[in-house]
Amino acid sequence: MTQFDNIKAYIITHALEWLVALIILTVGVLASKLSRRWLAKILNRSRVRDDLLLKNFFLRSISVSIVVLATLIALEKVNVPVTSLIAGLGITGLILGFGLRDTLSNFAAGLLLLIYRPFRAGEVIEVEGTHGVVEELTIVNMQMTKTDGVRVIMPNSKVWGSKIDNYSLSKSRRMELTLKVREDDVETAITTIESALADDARILITPAPQVRVTSVGDDAATLSIWAWTSPQDFQNVTANEYVRLLSRLRDAQVQIV
Repeated sequence: MTQFDNIKAYIITHALEWLVALIILTVGVLASKLSRRWLAKILNRSRVRDDLLLKNFFLRSISVSIVVLATLIALEKVNVPVTSLIAGLGITGLILGFGLRDTLSNFAAGLLLLIYRPFRAGEVIEVEGTHGVVEELTIVNMQMTKTDGVRVIMPNSKVWGSKIDNYSLSKSRRMELTLKVREDDVETAITTIESALADDARILITPAPQVRVTSVGDDAATLSIWAWTSPQDFQNVTANEYVRLLSRLRDAQVQIV
């Protein structure tokens, strides 16, 4: 028999087995999608409905597990020795371990992040000098959006092994500004700045804003301004408060150096 005849004979003999395997795999994919939707509805009515990181991580893990199970069953139907395959993976586990070491490390770090929850979706954090809003935690990485709109994808192992600053957990954040005015205008400048901060509803009363002279020289004085806001208002206040203070100082005839 020719090679073509052998292939033809194999297809005819095993066509039903491959068809069953394909059906099992298709059902598995559909079951994965349906179970994800069904579980999402259940979780939306549970205590974890507001924890997007935990909910998405759980749904994705269940979905992947169903597809993997369906794939193993399908392989059994086409006479692929799954048990031997798994045993073979054990033999080559050391080799695969080196290749999958980073992936497994990221998965383990992801589980630890979910257990200890140093942050949640929507919170403002800083990791490794990267500042932004947490968007999603997947099996292997954490995704966040910086203030300039850039999406940052960081491996879970790097996040877990780094210092995490969570600004959203604090009740207030301190804004720091520096202005240099003519030495003769210091008293007027301090009074004007304190009045301007008091007029801004986004500036917290407690702790109270502080305006201090930090240095004097060359007929000029450097003023350090501390004011506290809520974490939600911090970015907006920081962005426009400097311009607002300059405008008030000019109206008060204070000379900016």
